[in-house]
Amino acid sequence: MSPGKTIAALAFFFLLGCSDSTSEFDPDAAAQPNIDPNAPAATALCPATSGGIIVGPDKRFFFGMNYAWADFGADFGGISVWGQQGISSRTDDHALNLSTMRKSGSGVLRWWVMPDFRGDGILFDSSDKPTGLGGTMIDDLEEALRLADEADMYLMLCLFSFDAFRPTKTVGGQKIVGLAPIVRDEKSRAMLIDNVVRPLARAAKNSPYARRLVAWDVINEPEWAMTGSSPYGDSNYDPMSDLDAVTHQEMETFVCAVTSALHEETDSLVTVGSAAVKWAQAWKNVGLDFYQPHVYDWVDQYWPYDNPPSQYDLEDKPVVIGEFPIEGLSTASLGTMLETLYEVGYAGAMPWDFHLAKPADFATMGAFAMNHQCGEFTLADSPATCTDVPPDNLSTCEQQAGWGKCGEPWMQGFCLTSCGKCP
Repeated sequence: MSPGKTIAALAFFFLLGCSDSTSEFDPDAAAQPNIDPNAPAATALCPATSGGIIVGPDKRFFFGMNYAWADFGADFGGISVWGQQGISSRTDDHALNLSTMRKSGSGVLRWWVMPDFRGDGILFDSSDKPTGLGGTMIDDLEEALRLADEADMYLMLCLFSFDAFRPTKTVGGQKIVGLAPIVRDEKSRAMLIDNVVRPLARAAKNSPYARRLVAWDVINEPEWAMTGSSPYGDSNYDPMSDLDAVTHQEMETFVCAVTSALHEETDSLVTVGSAAVKWAQAWKNVGLDFYQPHVYDWVDQYWPYDNPPSQYDLEDKPVVIGEFPIEGLSTASLGTMLETLYEVGYAGAMPWDFHLAKPADFATMGAFAMNHQCGEFTLADSPATCTDVPPDNLSTCEQQAGWGKCGEPWMQGFCLTSCGKCP
């Protein structure tokens, strides 16, 4: 980065008012209702060596999986019009899945809260401005934390996603408000922070299972909803064609505001699920506690996963690889990736995703966890069931597969049977 760009970046950083201090998460700071003080549960966070994140007094490696969702946009809040229930009404299903993850050695799961605004969890006024939490959002949040405690796991809750930047539309009788106008408008943005983000964060903080929320992920792969150039020397943004894309400054202002609110309301760490280290500088000035780039084959061919974080100018904070294929890359198996990321200095590895994992994948993850002393668990196979859920109410899974859409990012976790992704 040139001196001129550095000065400009610092000036913009101070104008935003974001804090760039790194937090330390203390899992023992909150009440622990399910723990016998005479026989405390083993931590599910792996000890770290060359990399790691400070959790309490120790450096830990965030090893786990993306859970993503059971029903896209419905897990937290429900969608009553579509008959989709939130976590609190599907306790047994989620308990089984979390137990399966833990039995593979996973200690952290990344769970999407509001990937777009199709759910009942957010209330809007007549002008599409967010006015509060609704549906079963609070009950679902509490149940997610309780289930994590029961399974001896930690949550990384992903609040938003690039998916939310599709223009406002109505699908199957349910209005889905677009996020872009809210991000661009100062008043609407403030309402989202004050009426949605802060109440959700306070509810998590006040939960007796608060210690199970190890991190917030502000937004999943925001770069796909950004357009124009980077002010920090990264590549230009190339947004998805069906999204209402915003500028870097608009997205940075939004991420900064959410990050600040989360730091003010909770003790949990805060990150952003970046699409790739192609945009390594994008989130350095918003006050994150650790970076979280994602790696797929299209990324690895230009920015290899086995380079240490310093190779990408990310040595100032811990770096968790928050997404990569559960089967591994075309150039490296799952087992090779896990061991390499651990050895070269990354602070965590979380493949995508639970619903795509096969028994061999669970076994590979279990072997890694056992080799690195990631708590106490008993190895088990993956669930015997596989779902075929379409991404919306407009088309069937058979149609999506016939149109060749199985490889699209927005199809991840959907139509597993029709797309041939079941174990």
